[in-house]
Amino acid sequence: MNVVLIRSNPVKPCPRTEKMAESLIRRGYGVTVIAWDRDSDYPPKEEKLELGDISCRIIRIGLKGQFAGGIRKNLRSLLKFQRYIYQWLKKHKNEYDTVYAIDLDTAYTAQKAANRFHKVFVYDIADYYSNGHGYTGILMKLSNQVENRVINKAFATVICTEERKEEIKKTHPKRLYIIHNTPNLSAEPYIPEKHERVRFAYIGVFGNTRFLPELTEYIAKRKDCELHIGGFGANMEAYFEKMAAEHDNIVYYGRTPYTKTIEIERESDILPIIYDPSLLNHVYAAPNKFYEALALGKPMIMAKGTGMSSIVEKYYLGETMEYNIAGLEKAVNNLISKRNQWDEIGSREQEIYKTRYSWVEMEKRIDELYSEIIKELKQ
Repeated sequence: MNVVLIRSNPVKPCPRTEKMAESLIRRGYGVTVIAWDRDSDYPPKEEKLELGDISCRIIRIGLKGQFAGGIRKNLRSLLKFQRYIYQWLKKHKNEYDTVYAIDLDTAYTAQKAANRFHKVFVYDIADYYSNGHGYTGILMKLSNQVENRVINKAFATVICTEERKEEIKKTHPKRLYIIHNTPNLSAEPYIPEKHERVRFAYIGVFGNTRFLPELTEYIAKRKDCELHIGGFGANMEAYFEKMAAEHDNIVYYGRTPYTKTIEIERESDILPIIYDPSLLNHVYAAPNKFYEALALGKPMIMAKGTGMSSIVEKYYLGETMEYNIAGLEKAVNNLISKRNQWDEIGSREQEIYKTRYSWVEMEKRIDELYSEIIKELKQ
């Protein structure tokens, strides 16, 4: 079976897409990835997506836009991307059996093409669209109608936590699978070198609702801490580069491959995962960083009332905080004062990862999904 994975980012990196592609390839499926690169305009180009010791074909199309920039700043490029998705699926209709689209900005058009060319369509909801984009009023109503229709018509729907069933409670998916945003890592104990300063690390997507400038400015003022930060989005790259140039305890990496991300996190002490709890999408969030912290055994700091913060509180896997500077300062001081408990926290995290969230467990669910697809294709 041949599968087309479609994602509205450049996959440089995109852990959810890359892990799915790697798992499918190792099971003998052919995989092609279609990706939207918003950094610059350029015609579609075929490249290799390196996945450890294997690779697959990726087709990137450059359409200038802004990651996390919203519909107004990306509408023209988004529409062009839709046209490209449809045209590619039409032109190559004899080369694939299944279309696996992630989020609504790929799924609506991909489903139309899959239905027309008699392909199996799977919809993966990393973020329920209206919640993820903060829509209200008529825009939220229209977005929900379109997305709910995609869910109801899809052969199968994938969500990333059990809690996200609440988001789609008005839909009727034919088949529903829960595949967490967990890394494909072995939960092996790791003791980093003793750092002169407590080392915080955030490597991921930049956004205005992730408390990143506030975190950076707070850490910059502390002589006993340092922040290692990397990623892209929301036009924040120049800001972090400037902060790193001005402060010796801020280290900026820019856009970072996923293997490098894990290496930086592995050598850190604390992972901050601080999302604005006033946004509904963050209430249901399943951050990659949460699962990475579990697998690596790293204490974390999360905002109260955001996705997975209840797990942090229940098992004491770090600190939860109010979404303000005073809350951050209290959480940092509390966690540093409990430094002698970090090994115990790490062991607890890794046990939770192994028993509840490991990628080995997620791959069993992928196998179940694709077994159903194979049955459908044989009919």
